[in-house]
Amino acid sequence: YSNLPIHMKDDDKVSLSELVTRVRHFAASKYKLYYNEKVISEFIAGMATSKIMILEGISGTGKTSLPYALGKFMSNDATMISVQPSWTDRTELIGYLNEFTKKDKEPDLLKSIYETTYRTDVTLLILDEMNLARVEYYFADFLSVMEVPDPKEWLIEIVPNQLPSDPVNLKKGKILLPQNVWFIGTANKDDSTFTITDKVYDRAHSIEL
Repeated sequence: YSNLPIHMKDDDKVSLSELVTRVRHFAASKYKLYYNEKVISEFIAGMATSKIMILEGISGTGKTSLPYALGKFMSNDATMISVQPSWTDRTELIGYLNEFTKKDKEPDLLKSIYETTYRTDVTLLILDEMNLARVEYYFADFLSVMEVPDPKEWLIEIVPNQLPSDPVNLKKGKILLPQNVWFIGTANKDDSTFTITDKVYDRAHSIEL
């Protein structure tokens, strides 16, 4: 059950400036996405300050495309989670037990987080249109654990009880949020969305596009 290793060559160990240039050229040549170096630099540098990134702006400014291209650049595709206006609690991200079928619903975000417990490379989870619902409601568990200074205590409760059949990295019904995971939220500012509260901004790095 060992983690997948990262193999880096000497020319992979570059400065922020060189990394930004490589990402910019990659996005432009592969996907016809054109970003100025300041935006890419602020995005990558911001990842060193917070596990939550918020990309704000009007439609068509490339909020979703930027983390998508960065995931492709790092050969670890970003996971896209489309936030729905009906989301009011954690179940849409973490899942729940279906009382009718007696099976657990396992959303894509939970699957991606669990997979990342076996990886050491950067993983980007995109919460697309994150403010179509109230972020502080459906994302409450993650906001709370990220307030804890010690990352070894970033435990997210998945199920209330432990069973012998539980996955290996699910301990006592909880999963330790890996340190190689970043949540990237995209947010429009219009009448169809909710205002992102100070509680969310306090834990995030925000960029206006």
